[in-house]
Amino acid sequence: ELGYASRIKLLRAVFVNMAAAGASELAIDAGMDLMSMDLAGKVSARAGQGLGVGILTARLGLKAMALLRPLPWYPDRQVKLGTIRKAVVAKVASITMKP
Repeated sequence: ELGYASRIKLLRAVFVNMAAAGASELAIDAGMDLMSMDLAGKVSARAGQGLGVGILTARLGLKAMALLRPLPWYPDRQVKLGTIRKAVVAKVASITMKP
């Protein structure tokens, strides 16, 4: 069970994640209105936003895992955000680059 300090840390991380997602949504909407993007531009902007928010959510998940673990990670077995990011980008690239 989470202690009080860990709950505050996790709640703060959730709020930061929500604020970043909302800010990116506003920025993309404003940018699309100002630039009068075509459909392809809108789709690619949304895809980029989705990737960014997905990475933030993965970061939040790793933070939750670290706070909820009863024992600390072994340094050589700790899950890193870079590993997740590389896997997501590789998967997206493999899907979009299909002939």
